[in-house]
Amino acid sequence: MIELITIDLDDTLWDAGPVLMRAEEAHYAWLVERASRIAAHYDIGQLQQYRRELAHADPTLRHDFTALRLAALTQLLTTFGYDAELAPQCVQAFLVARSKVTLYPEVDQVLHELARDYRLVALTNGNTDLALAGVAHYFECCIAPSNTGTSKPDPRMFAAVTQRTGVQTTAMVHVGDEPLYDIEGAHRAAVAAVWINRHAREWPDKYRPAAVEINTLHDLRAAIEQIELTKTQDFS
Repeated sequence: MIELITIDLDDTLWDAGPVLMRAEEAHYAWLVERASRIAAHYDIGQLQQYRRELAHADPTLRHDFTALRLAALTQLLTTFGYDAELAPQCVQAFLVARSKVTLYPEVDQVLHELARDYRLVALTNGNTDLALAGVAHYFECCIAPSNTGTSKPDPRMFAAVTQRTGVQTTAMVHVGDEPLYDIEGAHRAAVAAVWINRHAREWPDKYRPAAVEINTLHDLRAAIEQIELTKTQDFS
């Protein structure tokens, strides 16, 4: 019996591309206003490359994007003669913009209905503030790299859900849009997975397919019922 659904956020509940672009622009606007020497030296793309190089140099920062951004800003502020204590303010400007999302049309209705019958946990590699995004009330908790020190597809992300909720992976279903991070990650943790494929992508053959494929969250309940039926047949 499925007790709990873990749900990815970016590109599962909202279109992440425009959100991340606006957040980067907010981050950069803060630099232009408060640390203009950095903005004069780096454009947005160069700052992204700076963070990639820092993550490569310090593997402890690879999974937690908030910690990575904070570390990069602290370095840059110090290098350009600013007070490093300003770094959290700039990160906060990014996080606020990053959390102002536009939900896909069916999300509120589906989460409201699912929350009546299942425990819901957000499982993300990102750093959205669920309260600012307007969905925190649907979820029991959010598991992110800042909690685990790793990220999907590492099965420890799903193990953290078990540790937090007491629900075993055999009683979970995960839904997400990424073949590697979500679906293969769920396979590695022995969690049944539902692939939400909103844009009719072809499945990459190098990964094991999801138990069920859907193109809207309206079909998620039926997908879970199909998974439960399969589990029942397997044990009969």
